[in-house]
Amino acid sequence: MLAVKAVRCTVDMIAVFRCGEMPEPVRFRYTDRDGKETVIKVDRIVDLAVDRAGSGNSITYTCLSMVGRRQIRYDLKYVGRDIRWELYKIGDM
Repeated sequence: MLAVKAVRCTVDMIAVFRCGEMPEPVRFRYTDRDGKETVIKVDRIVDLAVDRAGSGNSITYTCLSMVGRRQIRYDLKYVGRDIRWELYKIGDM
């Protein structure tokens, strides 16, 4: 069963920006509630949604990665107006 939790924390991101294309997340680092830093390599982007509503554009990426022996599914959001990335949701597969 998939246990998803909303995180909504800003992350340090390494991403590829190509001319005329959407930014591509590669690897990110975040600090959990216990103060532990975790680095996750983006293995696969499953879905991409562009939100142009409100005062700025944002792109939400649904991704899969292997962390240890577990596969996790998570949402990363790029907020173009603020030029920042956030880990939006995360959960086990």
